[in-house]
Amino acid sequence: MRITRTDLALETVEDLRCGGDISRLDGVAVAEYTRQGYGVTDVRVTGPQGAEALGKPEGRYLTIDLRPYFRREEQFFRRAVECLACELRSLLPETGEDCPVLVAGLGNRGMTADAVGPLALESLLVTRHMVRALPRQFRGFTPVSALAPGVLAATGMETLELLRGAVQATGSAAVIAIDALAARCRDRLCATVQLGDTGLIPGSGVGNHRR
Repeated sequence: MRITRTDLALETVEDLRCGGDISRLDGVAVAEYTRQGYGVTDVRVTGPQGAEALGKPEGRYLTIDLRPYFRREEQFFRRAVECLACELRSLLPETGEDCPVLVAGLGNRGMTADAVGPLALESLLVTRHMVRALPRQFRGFTPVSALAPGVLAATGMETLELLRGAVQATGSAAVIAIDALAARCRDRLCATVQLGDTGLIPGSGVGNHRR
């Protein structure tokens, strides 16, 4: 049985190209380049026809191929970090270092395939409290806070409700949401990062399209 489900804009574009549906890609621009030895594909959905064809809102979707990381090429970790940081920076608003950022680790920690978001927070340097307590010592640090909102079945609250309250409390200028995504190609499993500026729909992978 062929599995057609994917969260990657890149894979949807590939399918449309392979199927000869090039006309449906009107309003979709694709650019490919290499940064720090890692391949990056920049998919920009600029019109309603492209949004309908890809099943995604208009916006930008950056896909980073991290397979060189697993081949342990020279300086693989440093180059991967610099590549990811540079692409992420291009999506964030230019608000300056003093503007707070909230990182949300979405997903269910109790399910391996859905635990990427909560687990990522364990490796995050949270600085908001340090910047507030010792502003001179931590001058130059962006105030970063983190929240793992869990899932509706465990909290009784929608992710949006929790994040909206956290944003209001921290005055965050940007929210970086981390979540597990579905890939159609097995070569991309655990070796691909997609960055986007259109937000996430919790539960969409199992048919729950919530805000």
